[in-house]
Amino acid sequence: MCWLARAVPNLIWTLRWEADLSTADHDSLSGLLLRVYPMHDKTFRDGRSWSGAIPEARVIGYDGARPVAHLGFLRRQLRIDDGAASVLVGDAGLVGVDPDFRGSGVGLQLLTECATALQGLALPFGFLTCGPDVVPFYENGGWQLLPGQVTRMIDNDLHPETYTGPALALPVTAGIEQWPTGHTVVRDGLEV
Repeated sequence: MCWLARAVPNLIWTLRWEADLSTADHDSLSGLLLRVYPMHDKTFRDGRSWSGAIPEARVIGYDGARPVAHLGFLRRQLRIDDGAASVLVGDAGLVGVDPDFRGSGVGLQLLTECATALQGLALPFGFLTCGPDVVPFYENGGWQLLPGQVTRMIDNDLHPETYTGPALALPVTAGIEQWPTGHTVVRDGLEV
């Protein structure tokens, strides 16, 4: 069987701040997020382009005027083990690539653009939680698994939640050895 990789599209990458997004921007982003997360069709409708916490900023890849890659983040102080330590992060979420562009390298471009944005804000780390099936994707983009860590947060129904799935950190201006030791990350708020 012969496999030919698709060429990486030449996208326009932007860092968009939440207050600068128009209604039309939210409409196009909600359309993208519906294509990326079809199982959340009740969340991403009527121009709603967020799930839990509203991002502070978004890294977006555009094919012309069409958004085809998205990652939202906000700066957040995470507590480790209920305050024994804390760490400033770019808390990332809503990561996705339009199905038409999957397998083309756009996802890794998105992670590179995210790292550049977090670097520009002088953040020591990126942080995210995800499903086990996408951990290798994030690891290919430089994110490092935080083995044994659980994440306490507020779920989208505004109830306390303890997430035992994967948590990853991206060393940005600090080395991974500077990540605080501890078992529980406390995200005081909704995930992005």
